[in-house]
Amino acid sequence: MAEKLLTISKFAQLFNTTQHTIRHYEQQGLLQPATIAANGYRQYGMAEAYQLSFILFLRQLGLSLAEIKAILTSDYSEQTLLLNKKQALQEEIARLQALEQTIDDQLQQVNQQDILQVDQPIHLRVLQRLPFAQDFDLSVVETIDWQPDWMLRQLYYVINETDYAICMATPAVSDYQIDAGCYVTTTIEAASGAEFDSALAAITTHQTLPLIGIEMRGTFLSPGKHLAVKILGNRKE
Repeated sequence: MAEKLLTISKFAQLFNTTQHTIRHYEQQGLLQPATIAANGYRQYGMAEAYQLSFILFLRQLGLSLAEIKAILTSDYSEQTLLLNKKQALQEEIARLQALEQTIDDQLQQVNQQDILQVDQPIHLRVLQRLPFAQDFDLSVVETIDWQPDWMLRQLYYVINETDYAICMATPAVSDYQIDAGCYVTTTIEAASGAEFDSALAAITTHQTLPLIGIEMRGTFLSPGKHLAVKILGNRKE
């Protein structure tokens, strides 16, 4: 039985694409019709359907037409391609999840509350320890393992009597830990280091050191230069 072939319009409709796209793939040497009639009408069968499916799949993976042509016309390992793309997708998923977490942090901080619920222990890794009198500025940033996107990520401060540690959350047990629980918090907003120190001194009169502060990353959305830190108090029973 002769194979039933489809016209280019039916073929394009079947794959939710356009005749122009299919003709462009033909011009680029990626896809040829099964037959071309004397009047120029193109027809396509199962072999071309598999070919077009593969091309559209590779396009979804972000490959250029030149890259796809190289794959179709060489002995490039399909397994290697898929493994490389899987790794790239995993990295992109991780990036998007981190971005989603940043958005969640912003939303939580916009709705400022004096209670903080910590569902899972937060492990903190120290990036740098500084004398209490030294401000955290770009000269400090230059000395630590800093990444540009960290300006949007959550920073933690462990405040001792004579120094403080700048920390970030880490999946593994590290230098400090915030236990799961519900914490009473006090938010300090200050336009200068001296103003912050004064507000912090008032808190330490009735709370013991060390204190853990969570920098409120929503401050970068606000006009003006100021620091906002949420100081954790006692856990509520």
